[in-house]
Amino acid sequence: MKHHFTFETENRYLVPSVERAVQVLGLLAREPRGMVLADLARETGIPKSTLFRILVTLRKHHCVTLDPESQAYRLGSYLFELGNKFAEQSDLFRVATRYMQSLAEECGETVFLSKLEDGEVVYLRRMDSPKSIAVVKKLQSRVPVHCTATGVALLAWLPREEVEEILDRHGMEAYNEATLTDRDLFMHRLEEVRRRQYAVVDGEYNRELLCVSAPVWDHSQRPCAALTVAILSSQVTDESRVARVGEAVRRAARQLSRELGGREPVPA
Repeated sequence: MKHHFTFETENRYLVPSVERAVQVLGLLAREPRGMVLADLARETGIPKSTLFRILVTLRKHHCVTLDPESQAYRLGSYLFELGNKFAEQSDLFRVATRYMQSLAEECGETVFLSKLEDGEVVYLRRMDSPKSIAVVKKLQSRVPVHCTATGVALLAWLPREEVEEILDRHGMEAYNEATLTDRDLFMHRLEEVRRRQYAVVDGEYNRELLCVSAPVWDHSQRPCAALTVAILSSQVTDESRVARVGEAVRRAARQLSRELGGREPVPA
């Protein structure tokens, strides 16, 4: 029997213990030094007795480790193995490497491969150029869609009702004074992105970065991923440079789409 999930109905199918385990792993992913039981309990709100059982289970499967001296939990080696298996099994991850390398060399900037997952941008891989600015080195694994070039590029070709559902679920938080939070203006932005075929967002999430992004298409003409070039805003003194980067990103994304068997929508 097929199940059709929506944002409103999916919660009834969640397994609380699994959801808590994923929450713990997400916290540990942000703390290189690890976290002790008390800190994890405080951050998650999970009772210590329950949390301890979750951690024991995760340790058994090498998803976390326990430092005997500090009593700090850290991510385990099994997650690294799973990550490698994901890369091996993903045509997108494998094929995109060549295009990311070429784009990084052409633009002299850092290039990211990302996708849309549960209404958020998830970064899959980063490719650095020797000329890349150090500020781009650290990147959160998930970022909002409404104020990032990647998110805007991915939303621009989704049905309006799907975009509205994502915005209803995640909101349009203002991260600084440059963040666009007006929904009507945001919809106009998506129209402009469709016309230009790539998205440009300057400082709306990270004040220091100007990012340019273009979608990668699947066989159904739906955006399945995006290529994004990140530039230090202070280094952009000529608008023509943004246009050149935009055309380079669009070209690379189109070529990647075709190699993966994707079809670019016919412009209206």
